Amino acid sequence: MADPGPDRLFDRQVYLRGGMALQALRHRVGEHAFWSLLRAWVHDRRGGNGSTEDFVALAERVTGEDLSGFFQAWLRAPARPARTSANGLR
Repeated sequence: MADPGPDRLFDRQVYLRGGMALQALRHRVGEHAFWSLLRAWVHDRRGGNGSTEDFVALAERVTGEDLSGFFQAWLRAPARPARTSANGLR
C-alpha cells in the first residue's frame, strides 16, 4: 500500500484500502484530531505534494501519539489489519 510501484499505483486495492485506512484513523484518533490533521495536511501541502512518511509524521505530531503500529497494519502489512481498537476497528 505505502509504495505499490508504478504498475500498481491505480489498482483498486490501493484506493479501497487507503480510504478504509483513513476511516480507521478517524476512529483511532477521534474526530477533533482527525480533522485537525487533515486541515494541517492540506494547509502544509497547498500547491504541492507529500509522501506517506510525511503524512505519518504529521499524524503523530498532530495527535501526539505513536501511530507506527497503526500505519504498519494498514499501509505496509500485506494481510488485513486485526480487528482491534489500536487499528481503528471496533
